[in-house]
Amino acid sequence: MACIMAFSCCNSASAFAPIPLHSTTIDVSTTQLFHWANRFDGRFEQQSSIVSDDSSLVRPAKLKPISEEFTRRSILSIGVIGTYYTLLSSSLPANADFAPGGTLLDRPVSVTFGNSEASTSRAPNNSNVLFAQDNYYKFGAAAQWIEPGSTEFPKTMPFVPSQQRYDALKKFNGRVKASIEQVVKIGSATSSADVPESDDAVYQLRALGLLANSFLASENTGTTNELMLARWYINEMGLRIDDYKRSLEQQGNEKEANACYAYLKKAMNSYLTLINRSISSKVGEQFSYL
Repeated sequence: MACIMAFSCCNSASAFAPIPLHSTTIDVSTTQLFHWANRFDGRFEQQSSIVSDDSSLVRPAKLKPISEEFTRRSILSIGVIGTYYTLLSSSLPANADFAPGGTLLDRPVSVTFGNSEASTSRAPNNSNVLFAQDNYYKFGAAAQWIEPGSTEFPKTMPFVPSQQRYDALKKFNGRVKASIEQVVKIGSATSSADVPESDDAVYQLRALGLLANSFLASENTGTTNELMLARWYINEMGLRIDDYKRSLEQQGNEKEANACYAYLKKAMNSYLTLINRSISSKVGEQFSYL
């Protein structure tokens, strides 16, 4: 008897991914089966593992990461007929695609899906950002902005011991404030020479990620969706800093430069709002917004 392997396909939205667009289903031919096997194999050329997340915010039935690493050879070796039957029975959508992290979705993967203001400079495989495993990596979509001080999104926050948050804030407080000050500083830049590139340590973007690690995840929770969300905002900051710099290099492109900077501030404020929700009076003083 042939062994059958099933792909899990997301058929509804989660709190961290927007509602998918309407799609139709197709019959899967042998040629398409080989196409999907190649697509799946290609997704793992630069990734050795898949992030496993036990967060209850995303039910496995809705978005189920593939738990093992397969190559095209291993997929085909278990039997074309068995895999072909499984794909047919799952009614694979015509526009289904894999997120960079390997999750099969029932919609196209796009760096701007769910947020038209997300930077189009992001590489489709997430290779040009500081933190590769972010919201786009897992959900194949951009995250929505968070209004300063809002608690509407995300609905809940992961439990992290207050002592862990206290220690992290004490360690990274100054570096986060320096990052905020630098973003404010480049807002008055008149030329690209006044804007350091995003990988410059002056922006302290890595420190923002380290603070998020201690605020939004613990040994008990593992990598949470909220942590991936925070990383997406940090990555957007880096992308928008470089977008802003390139816009300033182009004479007469002031409108685009202003738009890039506005999105940079939205990314920073979204990150700060997410972090501030975890700063109680016992932990310390919340950060100011831009």
